[in-house]
Amino acid sequence: MSSAQGSAEAVREAVDAAMAVDRSGWSGAARSAEVLELLDARERLDALLFGVVGAWDRDAAWALDGSVSPVAWLAHRAPLTRQDASSLVRSARHVARHEATAKALDAGDVTASHVEVAARAVKHREDLYAEHETVLLDAARSLDPSAFRSAMAHWRRCADAVDDHDRAAKEITGSYLDIVATFEGVGHLDGRLDAVSTATLIRVLDRMEPLDGFDGVTAPRTLAQRRADALVRLASGERPPAVHIDITVDVDTLAGRPHLDLTHGCCEITGYGPVSPAVARMLACDAAIGRVLMRGGSEVLDVGRQTRMLNRAQRRALNIRDGGCVEPGCTAPAVWCDAHHIVHWIAHGPTELTNLELRCRRHHILQHRRVLHGARAHRQQE
Repeated sequence: MSSAQGSAEAVREAVDAAMAVDRSGWSGAARSAEVLELLDARERLDALLFGVVGAWDRDAAWALDGSVSPVAWLAHRAPLTRQDASSLVRSARHVARHEATAKALDAGDVTASHVEVAARAVKHREDLYAEHETVLLDAARSLDPSAFRSAMAHWRRCADAVDDHDRAAKEITGSYLDIVATFEGVGHLDGRLDAVSTATLIRVLDRMEPLDGFDGVTAPRTLAQRRADALVRLASGERPPAVHIDITVDVDTLAGRPHLDLTHGCCEITGYGPVSPAVARMLACDAAIGRVLMRGGSEVLDVGRQTRMLNRAQRRALNIRDGGCVEPGCTAPAVWCDAHHIVHWIAHGPTELTNLELRCRRHHILQHRRVLHGARAHRQQE
């Protein structure tokens, strides 16, 4: 018997022995203690598995019998779905590539869940992870996996160039909705919305159909069922409740100096999740979006809802003055347009009619690109 077979057999024997224990007379406290002990044991086993799978993948042992990939090998021979197999290989490769992460996992400083979160977040950004590995591991040590997931989402947004307006434009303009009816007349929906549209729709639907009470007979509707009912009511012409969306932005992140301390920086739609700084800057120009500027995680510098948003009279005057999108050749009506700050409010542009113009979403983004490219050209000439 090889040493590998011996170690696996020892694990199986230990599990079999634990399963054979009579727990019928155990107290609740004893059961709770065992749950934690077993989870700790599983954590150590997961760490071992990542290391073993990483070496197995590195040596391409999965290819010896003709498999085309490690994921295919695992999905065919182990009780894993392709999704689970892909997650395992991705995490194992992450540990194998990054020595400090491997040491932190082996020492128990970070958990397998932290590794899985990081491995998913750094896809296509492995080099940047290597540069920031020490900082990211410090965050993992101080945060539980759920909080670390939010921190890594923020890092992923900031890892790309904060002025990547092309990427931001794709995030904002790539929305679509497909509705397909089956032979039975059942509709299937598939689509994609930008972050603000998603947050707005979720908030409207959840306010239209709040949580059901339980009458003891009929089970309450699920969240998905309530949202479906609300969407139909909305499509039927029912007036939606008023909602407000705030983007909370750390001032240094907005200025292009994102924090490496992931517990302090932020750039997110409040109550929804992170967005990229470039997306935030584009969306912040629209008068339908409020802003909260922060320094770190606690100090509020500025709440812009009162100072930056158009009031109703200003919007009416702007609609009448411009009539629609001001881009030459564009016929988008005023109702489809954003209120664009000619001098961005970040640069202290006032929320006054002389500094505002109507632009449809497409030409609003285009104008931001023009300004950005003009600023870059000016800096290059200097």
